[in-house]
Amino acid sequence: MSICFYTITPQPEQNPVAYIVRLFSDKNGYSKLINTRAFPVTNPQNPKATEETASLYGDLCVTDFMNQEENA
Repeated sequence: MSICFYTITPQPEQNPVAYIVRLFSDKNGYSKLINTRAFPVTNPQNPKATEETASLYGDLCVTDFMNQEENA
């Protein structure tokens, strides 16, 4: 059985200009990087909106990956 998870990292941590989403698969105790995607901050006054978009992308990718694993 495998699991899938993602991380979101602001770049840089103070006053981020982008959020980096990394999607991982963990199978038999080994993690594998599946995908990396950058989400540039489009509104410096509201970087939280970009972080929420990145989080939604991560949620949808995990769901899609788990569905593919289930059907394989």
